[in-house]
Amino acid sequence: MVKTLDARTSQGSNGTGELNLDNFINGIPLLMAQVGLQVKNPGPWLRTFFSGTINLTAYNLPSQGSLGIEVYRESDGIQALVYFSYVIVRGNRLVSPCTLTFNGSDYNVPAPSSGQVTYTVYSVFTYNPQYSITNFRIGPESFNATIYSDD
Repeated sequence: MVKTLDARTSQGSNGTGELNLDNFINGIPLLMAQVGLQVKNPGPWLRTFFSGTINLTAYNLPSQGSLGIEVYRESDGIQALVYFSYVIVRGNRLVSPCTLTFNGSDYNVPAPSSGQVTYTVYSVFTYNPQYSITNFRIGPESFNATIYSDD
């Protein structure tokens, strides 16, 4: 029998306007989301399912770039990359909108002695550095995670 231990959501925007957060600097990861999942009295075989979305608009992008996300798990002070995905942002001298939606799983999660597993998501926008690009995180932008175990 499967037991749900915890579920959390981190939402930067529901898509109703530009985020009042930092915009991307070429190639530098930017904190997108973080959730702490409580793991009390877990059974064997911990696993996490996560999903999310991020939306970017870039102006004056004459050649293609890429928008990526990295998901890290931290448990008892040890951080591990558990998921990576990216999408090509098409070049357009006017507007280059891009949405990255992702789903992933983290299997065989070590049971934390601290009682919490933290998932942190970074996003990165990369483009040719010879161009001056203006970009905005416009949303929707969210990250969801649920951790399960067997009884």
